[in-house]
Amino acid sequence: MEDALRLIPPKPYTDILVQHFLNETNYQYYSIYPPTFSHDYSTWWLGKVKGQPLTAEFTCLLLRVCACSALVLFPGERQKLESELGENIQSLSERYHHAARRLSSTIPPGKGGLTQVRQLFLTASWFKTEALFVESWHALSSAIHEAQELGFHRNSAKVSITEFEREMSRRMWCILCAWDWQMSHLLSRPIIINNNNSVELPNLRLESPDSQIELPSPITHMALQCRLGQMILKIPGMMNESLSPMQSVSVQEEVEKWFASLPSAFRLIDPDTRWDNTHKYVVMQRHQLHAVGYMVKLKPLKQCLVQNLDQGAPSVRKGRQSSAIDYALKLMDASHRLLGCMLPMNAKFYFAPFLIFDTASLLCSAIIHDHTRCLPQRERIIQALGVSVNMLGLVRITKTGAICHSILTKLIEGLPVSLMERMSLNYKYSENIDGEHYTTPESQHGSALLRDDGTHPNIAGIRSSVALPLDLASFEPTNSGIADIADIDLGTFNQIWDLGNLDLDFFDPQLS
Repeated sequence: MEDALRLIPPKPYTDILVQHFLNETNYQYYSIYPPTFSHDYSTWWLGKVKGQPLTAEFTCLLLRVCACSALVLFPGERQKLESELGENIQSLSERYHHAARRLSSTIPPGKGGLTQVRQLFLTASWFKTEALFVESWHALSSAIHEAQELGFHRNSAKVSITEFEREMSRRMWCILCAWDWQMSHLLSRPIIINNNNSVELPNLRLESPDSQIELPSPITHMALQCRLGQMILKIPGMMNESLSPMQSVSVQEEVEKWFASLPSAFRLIDPDTRWDNTHKYVVMQRHQLHAVGYMVKLKPLKQCLVQNLDQGAPSVRKGRQSSAIDYALKLMDASHRLLGCMLPMNAKFYFAPFLIFDTASLLCSAIIHDHTRCLPQRERIIQALGVSVNMLGLVRITKTGAICHSILTKLIEGLPVSLMERMSLNYKYSENIDGEHYTTPESQHGSALLRDDGTHPNIAGIRSSVALPLDLASFEPTNSGIADIADIDLGTFNQIWDLGNLDLDFFDPQLS
């Protein structure tokens, strides 16, 4: 405990980290209820000043909040802390994280309450932000087991607790359930939580006054993702590497039901935007939900994008490929929008960049396999790839972003496309998209890529400053870009992505 207390900075600096977390970072998952945390934070400092005993679990939670917040500070906040504390902010974050881990190991299972579950969850969140996905999964497992030790998975009506405590435990369990199925999806790992038992969803009304009953709670998006997981996990074999056509149809149907159930502020088409300017979390969470939904719809159809289907292919296979392309383009659009509202502060938020990259790499494979140039929506795919590689260029300062941008650039360099298509791929940041100027990271601003009207991606609105040639002769790729991908050091990125899934062996120049 003494080592942890010495590491926590003076209160003015801790206040900066805590307020940034509550006002910005917390809205990604809303694992902490701000009024309660703020009260406990004030009590903790008062006790520290008076020399009173401090609980290990809240001290751990405070260190976790500081560690997570430090990774995504505004530039001015980061510069202030680095200059006045005399240490690089990344180093500070790592030291907070390690101190919390040491202190957490002293808390017996089932003794730290909800606070302990929260700080264990923030451990998983910190690891994922740092692109340490397997470590994040194991930390998530610890948080889930601690919650189970406290009975969060049981029917709360049978437990003698206050309604507020019941709501808090439901919220935390809901977050853990949502993370469980998504991390299992990402890492191809087994589900940790037994989904035979239904999840009690929170009532979501703590934050909203009766006059704004339609305003989503900041945790509504996690409750909705939890519900989606419950729906799709009822499909036998859902988490298998490959699904049958019937299973795929079941997935699409369940996701469509889920989309139809979204609150008005999160609708796919014509969402209610009245709170977009006053409650900024609504915009981010809307795009996040859309991306999650299309991610699930695309998963069972990914293999349809890495196949060569000529005009004589069975209509069923061509129909599945057409659906896969449609879902992929919609997923790209939702991911572009999500990343646009996260930048520049949350460049380390892996979800949007990874979805952009993973989907774009599949579409690159679809173009490469399209020998007869009859791929549905080929022009839109080319345009989407051009936008995607430039979007990923905006997050090259992060480990995940740098790897994604490097691989996608090499894939695009090797595409067998026409000169006109090549011009579409060479779209630059400085051009207007749908009449709006998208800025570079140096400007320290973020901007939405496309109009937020819920419609199908209007990527065709992209304009190039270079006149397109009339010569549409085929562009012959060098193949060197794709061949060089094998030389890229993926580090921990290979935990969530496999080049072999693109089925590009036939395109290896060594074999030609």
